[in-house]
Amino acid sequence: MVLRFWFAGPIVNKLGPLGLLATSAVLAIVGLYLLSTASGLFAIFAFATLYGFGKTFFWPTTLGVVAEQCPKGGALTLNAIAGIGMLAVGILGGPVIGKMTEDSIKASIEEATSEETYQAVSNDSTYFLGDYTAVDSKKVEDLSADEQNTVKESIQSGKQGSLASIAIFPVFMLACYLGLILHFKQKGGYKPIEI
Repeated sequence: MVLRFWFAGPIVNKLGPLGLLATSAVLAIVGLYLLSTASGLFAIFAFATLYGFGKTFFWPTTLGVVAEQCPKGGALTLNAIAGIGMLAVGILGGPVIGKMTEDSIKASIEEATSEETYQAVSNDSTYFLGDYTAVDSKKVEDLSADEQNTVKESIQSGKQGSLASIAIFPVFMLACYLGLILHFKQKGGYKPIEI
C-alpha cells in the first residue's frame, strides 16, 4: 500500500507505465527464483520482499494502462479486464500452479526415495481441466517414521523448488511488456489516448 500510494507516481514518471510493469516483472522473476533455493529466515524474508516489490505494481498499473489506452470503454473495459484477470487466476492459475508444484514434489520424493514411494503416497484425482496426481497426507502417515520424515522433507523441498518453475509466469509477462514497449516505440512512444 505504501509503495502504491506514495512511490508509484514518481516511478511511473521516470520509467513510464510499461517500464514500471517490465521492472516489476524482473523483480518478481528474481524474487521467485531466489525464493526457490533460499534457506534461513533472513534470506526468505528478503527474497519474499523483493518478490513483493515486484508484484505490488502489476494490478494498479495494468488498470492505469487500460484506462489510458481505452478511455472510451470506461468502467466496462476496466471491469472486463479485471474479470478476465480474476477468472484466469482462479480457474486456470490455481490448477496450473498446483500441477507445477505437484510435479516438483514428485521429482523431489523420487530423488530422495523412489518412484514406488511416490506411487504409494499419492492419489489420482480429477479436476474439470483434467486428471492429476497429488500426495495424500494420510498415506504418508502409513509410512515408517524414517520414511515419513524423508517424504515430508521432500514435499517441503519440492514446494519450495517449484517457485523456480512458477517464475515462468512473470517471464511471460515480461516478454509481453517488452513487446508493448517496442510497439509503442514504433508509434513514437507511449501516450495516453485523450477523448
